[in-house]
Amino acid sequence: MNVFARSKLSGRPVRRSLRAAHTGRLALAVIWLAGAALGHGQVFQDYFTNRQTLTTTNGTLFGNNTTATVEVGEPKHGNKPGGHSLWISWLAPVDGVATFDTHGSSFDTLMSAYTLSPTNATTFSSLQEQSRNDDDPGFEPTSLIQFGAIAGKTYQIAVDGYNGATGTVQLNWSFLPATAAPPIISSVPPDQAAKQGDTVTLSVNMTTSANLQLNWYFNGAEESIQTGTNYTITSLQPTNVGRYQLRVSIGNGNNRVRFFTDPIEIQINSDGITNALAQDKLFDALATPLLGDDGSGGSGLVFRSLFNGTRTPAPASLGVASGYNGSQIFNTTFATQDPAEPPHCGVTGGSSYWLVYQPPTNGVITLDTVGSTYDTVMEVYTYNGTLVSYADLISLACDNDSLGLHGPARVSFQVNKARRYVVVVDGVNNARGVAQLNYQLNTNLPATPPVLQSQVTTQTVAVGSTVLLAPPISGCPPMRYGWKKDGAPLPGNSAGWLLLVNVSVTNSGNYLLATTNDFGNLTVTLPLHVVVPPACTVAPAANAMTLNFPTTTGLLYTIEQAATVTGPWSPWSETFGGNGQIFSTNLACADTHFFRVRVN
Repeated sequence: MNVFARSKLSGRPVRRSLRAAHTGRLALAVIWLAGAALGHGQVFQDYFTNRQTLTTTNGTLFGNNTTATVEVGEPKHGNKPGGHSLWISWLAPVDGVATFDTHGSSFDTLMSAYTLSPTNATTFSSLQEQSRNDDDPGFEPTSLIQFGAIAGKTYQIAVDGYNGATGTVQLNWSFLPATAAPPIISSVPPDQAAKQGDTVTLSVNMTTSANLQLNWYFNGAEESIQTGTNYTITSLQPTNVGRYQLRVSIGNGNNRVRFFTDPIEIQINSDGITNALAQDKLFDALATPLLGDDGSGGSGLVFRSLFNGTRTPAPASLGVASGYNGSQIFNTTFATQDPAEPPHCGVTGGSSYWLVYQPPTNGVITLDTVGSTYDTVMEVYTYNGTLVSYADLISLACDNDSLGLHGPARVSFQVNKARRYVVVVDGVNNARGVAQLNYQLNTNLPATPPVLQSQVTTQTVAVGSTVLLAPPISGCPPMRYGWKKDGAPLPGNSAGWLLLVNVSVTNSGNYLLATTNDFGNLTVTLPLHVVVPPACTVAPAANAMTLNFPTTTGLLYTIEQAATVTGPWSPWSETFGGNGQIFSTNLACADTHFFRVRVN
């Protein structure tokens, strides 16, 4: 059973140990309470106006969101992209602290709790969010929310699936009564970034309450130095990046109950772009990109919203000349990994963070993780059109340990200012810590169309050979490739190379590789001749030996000789064309020699 409780001493989650010690008693309690809730006929509803009300202080409710929809004007629950939301209401019997979680659900859930103002309102615009959550640390990908509940007030609970996830829903709730009305949290600061050395103040707006005690927590540990609704970092440093939460305690002694406000993530962005954030999940990173600015007063960039598909102008106040050289510093203590996420650079990870970067101009970008406190691996992707799944990612570069064993990663490649790049920093074997992602854009090395680095020549090979056709082409990635043979397309070949195994004479021909990127195109022809090696014979003649071999019309032949079978081989001065007849020549030599015939 999924039972949630909180410690009388700290108010922090005490889940696994409690479950192990009292499994039987708690399981019976949850089964009975869930039965009581379901016995009244309450069920999840797809439409907000059809929601039903729970009145028990504890219980479990089951459902399935596979066919659920999102209504026009409905908020993003958990402040994340969803797609299949369910609604239920809950009535607080007395003052206290309510806890809701989705532990036991079969998919990645999102959850928010709302009140209505006025209380008899029926529209989404009247919703006021009280608490939100995506992943509950230790129970990800399910969710947990807490809030102070006022006697007689009805709270609207929404459960959704992250980025359209669906499956079976298990909603568990519990309630602890308080001796006084808990404070109402009206606002919590958003996740944000600031420059290193800046002063950062976090202010939680809330009402007052009798016997109220406030304590700040940083990355799960209590920060006893500061209390109250404000928390100030006088000089932001890498050791300060991470998650902050305010713990709210009500009452005295054994009657004290506690809950946490929604977490606030603080990062460092050297350009001072407050809303440029690395994110634990790929699709969250799309909403908080690092957009480069050329210093002209506005980036002029336009990007497609992940949530509604509309085109939205990029913010004008992104700073001056941002996105050229700098760092994004973040903490991966609570990082997760999507089960569908690919292994980056082929390395086992488990704690990935994503940053979307759009350069201010064309050039060559160098990215590294120098300054990180743990063993990192990095990969850079891009995508065409709308990013819907991991399958849409196009890998451009990756690295692990090029700067030293168990050390930082570094990659370098050409970039296009009109394209977005997805940078992922993962921890090798689930390593975690403070990550420092540094970026340096060199505008003196411009992005280029596809360029052939050296001329290609005709390849002549023997029947049965393995042939690799791979012209040396450089240019701004991503490259798109298409192959033809003698003008006919070769479907299924979309790489910059073509491997032919056990070739026959029918593989001879002109292979054409068409390469395109964001800046232009290039076509390269690679002739291939597959020949049958002539069967050479040597026969004695007067005062010499005779070398004989058949020829083919249209091919060129060169005789080579060497003192040993391993060479070096020296060609005879004359090359001759075949005529379909047997060629014979005398071999005159005073000692041992080896001869061979090269066909071109």
